[in-house]
Amino acid sequence: MQRVGVIVKQMTEILSLVGATSELGQALMKAMTSLAKHVPPGSTDNVAERNAIQKMAIQNQQNGQMMQQMRQPAAPPPSMPQAPRMAA
Repeated sequence: MQRVGVIVKQMTEILSLVGATSELGQALMKAMTSLAKHVPPGSTDNVAERNAIQKMAIQNQQNGQMMQQMRQPAAPPPSMPQAPRMAA
């Protein structure tokens, strides 16, 4: 429940950035209304919010590292050693 509460709080912050009258803002309002029914008031505190944000930051960093590795060109396969040529 704490994580859902953190999400609802973050959605509120995003709503202030995009505006409640925008299409995205209206979708956020609808989702927030639906989710808030399941989160009792006071279920999140600053510690829970900070922990959730830190966890998301770590996950984002890990995802970024994986994406960077995927973007690097693959190393060419090692060449097979050729057998020495025999003189005729």
